[in-house]
Amino acid sequence: MTGSAARHPLREAAFARLWVSGLLTETGKWVLQLAMPLYVLALTRSALVTSVVAMLGLLPSLVVAPVVGALVDRWDQRRFLVSVSVAQAALLPVLLLVDDPGDLWLVYLVVGAEAALTVAFESVKNVALSTMVAEEQLVSANAAIGLNVSLGRLVGSPLGGLLLSAAGLPYVLGFGSGAFLVAAALAWTIPPSPARGKGGGDARFLTGIGQGLRTLREVPMLRGTFACVALLAVAQGMFVVLFLLFVTDLIDGGDAQAGLLRGVQAVGGFAGTATAGLLTRRLGAPRLLSVGVLVFGAVSALTWNLSTVSVGLGVYVALFTAAGVPAVWLAAAWLSLIQESSPLPVRGRVMASVLGLSDGLQALGMLAAGLLSGAAGTLPALNIQAALILAAGFLAMKLLPGGRTNGMTHGGPARTAGTDQAESRGSTVTSTRTRSPWDERQ
Repeated sequence: MTGSAARHPLREAAFARLWVSGLLTETGKWVLQLAMPLYVLALTRSALVTSVVAMLGLLPSLVVAPVVGALVDRWDQRRFLVSVSVAQAALLPVLLLVDDPGDLWLVYLVVGAEAALTVAFESVKNVALSTMVAEEQLVSANAAIGLNVSLGRLVGSPLGGLLLSAAGLPYVLGFGSGAFLVAAALAWTIPPSPARGKGGGDARFLTGIGQGLRTLREVPMLRGTFACVALLAVAQGMFVVLFLLFVTDLIDGGDAQAGLLRGVQAVGGFAGTATAGLLTRRLGAPRLLSVGVLVFGAVSALTWNLSTVSVGLGVYVALFTAAGVPAVWLAAAWLSLIQESSPLPVRGRVMASVLGLSDGLQALGMLAAGLLSGAAGTLPALNIQAALILAAGFLAMKLLPGGRTNGMTHGGPARTAGTDQAESRGSTVTSTRTRSPWDERQ
């Protein structure tokens, strides 16, 4: 291992700028995700309309993800990040035109567009990350990026509520646009992406759109990893609905307690980020995924069922903090496995497909949670949610054995249909690196 490879990726200037750009985007996103449903609820007094707004934050990615992935594989990643962030900032002022329920179509339009742009940003960010750091730094880099989600929620959620209640919607939108614009400025400072050949893996754009799904199906490591991610996505969707019921119905809490519990998971995330790299070197990414998911599922099951004997807030603060540790492990592990196992010419399409399908499965989990909680009650529904997480962990153990990646060789990811054609056009696929192609541009 070289001295450079031993460094934490946040000590690399290009990655650090990408990390801050992602943090600003996450914070802006969480400000809006908290404030907009509250604003719509106050405007309409309709829980149904509010839930539609929440669902629009997930469903558009199912449609746009394949196209976004193909564009990611064709365009320069730096310019793509900047363009997406500027578009996110430019759309928000449209919501200033919303004055009454008759203007809700504008909310639906902007929320749906922002959701599509978020998928685009996440896809290109994860592809850029995978080419920016050495392979042995990848899990640590993904753990750091995963921490952005926790930090963004920790800062953005209360800030969104505070801005909306104290200053009003214009200040919420102003903060969101400002965060996206600063993120765009930072993204512009990272080096251009490495050349991958004309066409980014497929000169025929329309026929190349489905290549991400085909690759996901054909590479064993990708197929096994996504099976685990799919179960986790359904469980996450269930959590979004059931968490508030857990707080209000099972531990006699309210809005303040719900905000505290969602926020403290970020504290555990720091420990998860600090230990992810060490655990990967000892266990390998496949085993880290299994361990992270199983520990997370066990903590979830304990948390939900402890409500039958205790409603003490301190107990749940400790448990939600503890859950933040394996949450970072599992997120860093599955992202790394997807990145390492995807041929570079189609990596954007694979990543966008995973994110788009995950959002759709989260929406399915939300629907299932509503039906289950009404039919069986809150605690049984929560136990089903925890069981799905544990099932994902056991599935990862079965499908992803050992510390090395299935379908991978020392030379790189397993090849899929179209990959050889992509390389013949001048693209290079590598997975084992001691030096990032970005280093020469520093």
